[in-house]
Amino acid sequence: MRKGILLTLTAAFIVLAGENFVRAADDTPSIVSTDMKMVIKVENVYNNYGVQINGTETTTTTTTTTNSKDETSTTITTQTVTSEWRGGSIKVAKIEGTSNTDGTDDSSSATTFTITYEYADGTGKLKGASGTSSTTGDSGTDDNGEAIGTYKTSTTDSYTIRNGQALRTKSETTGESYGSDGTKKGDITQTSTTEYELVAGTWQVSKETTVSKNTGVDGSSESITRIKTYTRDDNGVITGVSQTATGTRVAITSAGGTVTLGMTDYTATFTFDEESGWYLEKESYTWEQGASGEESSDDSSDTE
Repeated sequence: MRKGILLTLTAAFIVLAGENFVRAADDTPSIVSTDMKMVIKVENVYNNYGVQINGTETTTTTTTTTNSKDETSTTITTQTVTSEWRGGSIKVAKIEGTSNTDGTDDSSSATTFTITYEYADGTGKLKGASGTSSTTGDSGTDDNGEAIGTYKTSTTDSYTIRNGQALRTKSETTGESYGSDGTKKGDITQTSTTEYELVAGTWQVSKETTVSKNTGVDGSSESITRIKTYTRDDNGVITGVSQTATGTRVAITSAGGTVTLGMTDYTATFTFDEESGWYLEKESYTWEQGASGEESSDDSSDTE
C-alpha cells in the first residue's frame, strides 16, 4: 500500500558548493532480478442457515530485488481485509496491514496502515472512508560502515465516494529526519492529490500530483512537484504512464552561504512488468543556479 513513499520522502541535507548540480543515474546499479511471492488466506464465517456473516482475507506478498552489485532489498507486505454484514450483504469494513523492507546496506523501514469504511445505518450504503499510516525507517550505513540516520512519517488520507466506490483523493504526510547521533536534520512534508475518470463503468486514476518538500535545520531545502498522468484503453487498462516535474532547491555552500537552484531537463521513464505492473524505472534532472524551475520539462514513457 505504501510502497514508494519512502523513495519520495527520504532526503539528505548536505553541504554543497558550486553553481550547477546534476542528478544522474549513470553510476546507479541496475536491477538484475525481482522475485515476488503472494499467498492469500481466506476465512469466512456463516450462520446456521448457511449465510455468510463476516470474513477475512489476508494477503502476504514477499518481494526480493537484486541489483548488479549483488545488493538485495526484501519487502514483506501483509494486508488483511475484514468484511462484515451491512445492509443485507457482506461489505468491506476495514483494511489494515504492515509493510517491512530490509536491505543489505543495513537500511530498513516499517509501515503500518489502516483504511476504515463507514456505512449508512439501515441501508448499508457506503457513505465514507478514512485512512492513516505511519512509517519509521533507518537509512542504513555508508561504505565505511557508519550509520547515516533515521526518519519517521505519518500520513492521513481523505476519500470521496462516487457510485459506491471509495476514491482516495488526497494524502497529507508530515515527518522528520535525524542524523546518526539522533539530532534532528530536517522536516518532511508531502501532499498528494488524485484525479479520476470514469472508464468502462469504473472510476480509474487519471492523474496524480505530488508536492514534496524537505527542509533542513541548516536552512537548506528541496521542493519538488511531480505530475503523473495515466493513459488507458476502453477497458480501463493502463497503456502508458508519463510524468513531469518542477522544483526548487536551496543549498548551503562551504562558506555557509545559500544558493538557490531551479530544476531543468527533467525526464522520466516508466516500464511495464508482468508481475508488478507499471513502475518508474528512471528519472533524471538538473539543479541549476539561475533556473526558475517553474516550467515542466517533457518526459518519456515506455509502452508495450
